[in-house]
Amino acid sequence: MNTDVLIIGGGPAGFACAKSAAHTYPEKKITIVRRDSVSVIPCGIPYVISSLEQVEHNILPDQGLVADDIEIVVDEVTGFDGKTAITASGKKISFEKLVLATGSRPTLPEIEGANLDGVMVIHKNFDFLSRMKEQVKNAENVFIVGGGFIGLEVADEILKLNKNVTICCRSRILRAAFDPEFCELAITEMENLGANVLSGTSIQKLEGSGSVSGVVLGDGTTVKSDLVIFGIGYDANVELAEKMGLELHNGLIKTDEYLRTSEDNVFAVGDCAIKREYFSRVPVSVMLASTAMAEGRLVGSNLYELNLIRGVKGTLGTFSTSFGKLSIGATGLTEVMAKKLGFNYIIGTAQAPDRHPGKIVDATMLKVKLLFSANSHTLLGAQVSGGKSVGEMINILSVMIQKGFTDTEIDTLQLGTHPLLTSSPIAYPIINATGNALIKSGWGRQREAAAMIKAMF
Repeated sequence: MNTDVLIIGGGPAGFACAKSAAHTYPEKKITIVRRDSVSVIPCGIPYVISSLEQVEHNILPDQGLVADDIEIVVDEVTGFDGKTAITASGKKISFEKLVLATGSRPTLPEIEGANLDGVMVIHKNFDFLSRMKEQVKNAENVFIVGGGFIGLEVADEILKLNKNVTICCRSRILRAAFDPEFCELAITEMENLGANVLSGTSIQKLEGSGSVSGVVLGDGTTVKSDLVIFGIGYDANVELAEKMGLELHNGLIKTDEYLRTSEDNVFAVGDCAIKREYFSRVPVSVMLASTAMAEGRLVGSNLYELNLIRGVKGTLGTFSTSFGKLSIGATGLTEVMAKKLGFNYIIGTAQAPDRHPGKIVDATMLKVKLLFSANSHTLLGAQVSGGKSVGEMINILSVMIQKGFTDTEIDTLQLGTHPLLTSSPIAYPIINATGNALIKSGWGRQREAAAMIKAMF
């Protein structure tokens, strides 16, 4: 068969790319090849355990693709002959433009006992999620390896089923995205929910005869476990890129600003493609569906010419999560990252109820931490904790970073507030955290000096 645009991968990046391409180039034939008959929503995976009654409720519907005359081929591309893809079933698909949206697969460390029944990593496909839901239902003692947001969200869901849950992390949970004080909030909340949190703890091996029965920790202690879930990260699927001879960097497909690879007419988007940290341009791996979809939209609009100019030149890694009564979000640099990269920065903090007055029944305390450049005064990063309003608040802060907002610009913003919806205009934490940073930067002294100079003339 022939197609104009061939997209390999049916996840968020491939989906967004196909939709964008169909809208930008309606005269072109767009084809997606994916291994699974249905695509699951990656961010919703933890919630099939308890919050969603059926795994079917976490499906990315094909109607949006079909409505745009995008052809879906359920198969697997195994190789290429020039500009023709060859699938596992023997199908040959010729193309003009190729987009690799091959995604990632869960990491399983080489550890004794990893092959026992009851040991799993979290795959992003329907059949696995159905099995996982059933295994969790039948388990009593669940051991989760990994302190990232996936591990915590899975733990929260399993705790809702009244299971015994242990979370084990070699350093501290959420270390990659948050500074220590926010990590401590997460630990406290997980413990309040009933989880046993083991920070700074390693694993020697998994025990059991046929099926896992326990996890042996670094100090020799054994934790009884009949289900072990590894949530320690994902590795990019770059096997096809390697077969094509594409340039890689640290296990990711190397691309330019417009996601073009080292081969003409070949693009890479999503988890399989390299990212660059927003400020330093250092290569990083960021595997978020929101980032993948932004890349997919960009590539889909620019397959044949540059129609959509990329305004955001790097990756912020904006994300939020929620478990128990705690919601937390982060965007841009943390203080730990800023130090490592050599930034000279100033921190501003503030906290306030997310309703006003604070005695309103559903009010929760918001905590905001902002990082500003000490020299240019631009916003470098933000972290927020509190209730459900955290999700959109961190998005607002992400936009501020992407638009280059400075402390004085944020301090003079006009924002809407309402007692039942937001913090008080007097105590709005983004504004007050910015004011806190301005005070630390000596802005008050600068204004006093300016007033004195003005009085002299």
